[in-house]
Amino acid sequence: MTKTGRSQIRLMIASNAGGSGKTTTAVHLAYGLGKAGYRVTLIELDHNGSLSTFTGLPPTPDAEDTLLKVWKSDFKGQYPLQPIWADHVEAVDAIQGGKPLQTMIREIPSRGRGFYILQDRLLDDYPLDSDVIIFDTPATLEPIGVMALVASTHVLCPIKPEQKDAEMLFGLLEWYYSTISEFKLRPKPEIIGFVPTRVDPKKATHRKILGIDEKGISLEGIDVSDTLPALIQEAGIHCFPIVRDSNYYLTATTARLPLPLFRPNAPGVQDYDPIVEAVINLIKGEF
Repeated sequence: MTKTGRSQIRLMIASNAGGSGKTTTAVHLAYGLGKAGYRVTLIELDHNGSLSTFTGLPPTPDAEDTLLKVWKSDFKGQYPLQPIWADHVEAVDAIQGGKPLQTMIREIPSRGRGFYILQDRLLDDYPLDSDVIIFDTPATLEPIGVMALVASTHVLCPIKPEQKDAEMLFGLLEWYYSTISEFKLRPKPEIIGFVPTRVDPKKATHRKILGIDEKGISLEGIDVSDTLPALIQEAGIHCFPIVRDSNYYLTATTARLPLPLFRPNAPGVQDYDPIVEAVINLIKGEF
């Protein structure tokens, strides 16, 4: 619980495929939730440091300004929080990752409670008064993805509509269930859904994999049982509406802004709204 009495959601953005739109998803959820009046902390767990590209934070931060500070044994609760888009939304901040995290990644397996460090810090030692904490994770799930899952209450999985990525879906689910079993996570972090990202309805392969037409609308009256959304739902997991690929996302990064701020009337600018709404419902206990 936060000071406001709300349930805190710690959301891991997880994918075992590179280029699936994890950081784009994390950034747009953070903005959408902040715009709705919720306090959000975005924690970058990727040593590639792509968060700076989307937010304007320093591209090569000092180690003391990254999550590495939280990892150190002498940490006393002074999180290296940095506000993002402060001229547009209140109470959205971030903790950067980047190259300094390579030290942490090497040490996680050998440290006594290495896999539990985020959980220890955020739940027991020095809780953050945020409604939502978003973990932006790398595609390599071991070991840092395990650390994120242990600390999470929920998981969201972006997935590209490509054959290779669709096949990797089941590897991700196997990792998820085996990690929960191995670490005896109780309550287990719940997958709130998969979201097809970087979707181009003009591509025949995307339309076939997702069962959509050239406008991105789900086809009706035909057999779609072998489409990606059907397979996801068959596994008992929700599949969110598509997030369209757009050059506007790329150009928005040059301004270090989320798309709704950069181009409010751009096509697809509301594609993340269903996920934002789902997370708000989780905060309210209504999902």
